[in-house]
Amino acid sequence: MPKGVVGARRGQAVVTAGTVLGFLLAAVFCSCLFSPAACAAAPVPGSPLDAYNQHVPYDVGVHKIARLAALIAYVLMVATVVLGVMLRLRFMQRSVNRATFYGAHMTLALSAMIFGGIHGLTFLYQPVWDIGWTQLGVPFVGHVQRVPVGFGIVGTELAVAVACSVWLQRRLGYHRWLRTHQLAYVSFALLWLHVFLVHPEPRHFNPVSVGVAAGAGTVLLVFLIRLFPSRSRLRQRAFAGRDGVVK
Repeated sequence: MPKGVVGARRGQAVVTAGTVLGFLLAAVFCSCLFSPAACAAAPVPGSPLDAYNQHVPYDVGVHKIARLAALIAYVLMVATVVLGVMLRLRFMQRSVNRATFYGAHMTLALSAMIFGGIHGLTFLYQPVWDIGWTQLGVPFVGHVQRVPVGFGIVGTELAVAVACSVWLQRRLGYHRWLRTHQLAYVSFALLWLHVFLVHPEPRHFNPVSVGVAAGAGTVLLVFLIRLFPSRSRLRQRAFAGRDGVVK
């Protein structure tokens, strides 16, 4: 591919990445500013104190399961994205077979969705959240923390759609499938917003916030690496003679 075209596409990709990052930062700022949790006097919606004020039972065991499943799902998501970029860039494939990378990538992705599903299902058994099957499947219709929870639902559903597109790769064609598969970055961004906004813990200095920030930074780094053209055979183009037309 001509250097000018590569440079133009790289510039467009950088602009797109900057736009997405700016949107996410604006969403974080607005959500923190206008969220009820931003008020120091009010308890965090869905917290034990909120349940106490509403005279609603609160199951600490369910909370621990939900928290642990969320942390495991987040770690698995980061690992899935990183391994996917390594698979795409053919990194370290002299030492490890490509099929091994691919199998590990798919296993991590499936495991992340399973733990994410467990995390969501636990809230059916936490009365203070007032979540039913409709609120669990349809984004932005819940009664508690509608926007942060909606981000998590949309991100999860988008991740499931990206995973299912693997079975449609032949029908979509490789390049259309690749564009669809890259929506995984959008899915991760939405899920990160969910993690960051739904509870104050990731916004204070503690081991969880450090881990969440490290995961997001790692994904951002590999995303920037991904902007550079891959030299894999799947992305190589043959030039047709002297006319310079790319096949």
